Amino acid sequence: MLDAQTLWIMVHVVLLVYWLGADISVFYSSFQLIKTENSPETRAAIAKVLGFVNAFPGIASILMLPVGLMLANGKGLSPISGGWLAIVWLLAGVWLLISVSAASQRGTPLGKTYSNIDLWIRIVLIAVLTIAAIASLGGGGLFATNWLALKVLLFAFVLVCGLGIRFTFAGLGPAFGRFMAEGSTPETEAALRVPVIRVKPWVLALWAGLVAMSLLGTAQPSL
Repeated sequence: MLDAQTLWIMVHVVLLVYWLGADISVFYSSFQLIKTENSPETRAAIAKVLGFVNAFPGIASILMLPVGLMLANGKGLSPISGGWLAIVWLLAGVWLLISVSAASQRGTPLGKTYSNIDLWIRIVLIAVLTIAAIASLGGGGLFATNWLALKVLLFAFVLVCGLGIRFTFAGLGPAFGRFMAEGSTPETEAALRVPVIRVKPWVLALWAGLVAMSLLGTAQPSL
């Protein structure tokens, strides 16, 4: 019979798969979007798929933290337990609702408000996790082992990469709208290519961060 810790490990792995897999799909789709040999109709269909799949990395990044804290608590590596874990799940649920609302109402004033709230949550979380992880290195912080502190620090790094992708990709939507309205011209094609090309370093850094997190979580080295 499966115990709770094993089930949380399974959820953790599933989240990682959805995060990395969806991110790879978005990255590949974005390059298909800028291929001039694809018809406007094909590119419009690709844009719809891209917009849908792009929601999954955001959802996975939100759920990864409470699930990770459940695992850490189960192994006795974090003092966040009981009622504090319940609060973490409550806050994660509110954040998830905000993130989904931002995606579902994209392009509206309310959607922009939700998106800005999500942005500030991520900025604050990055700062808090970075401070907590650095304070835990060498003992004395929230996390009992250096490998876990480094994993949390990498998670903050991955969130930074996510923001880099968000800001770099911000011009893709308006550029695609202009392309659909004006058709394929050197100007509209260039406007589409710029964010797709510039986002590549952020995407590769995010993938590297997720792989490094997986390695630390699996090996759990004595550092």
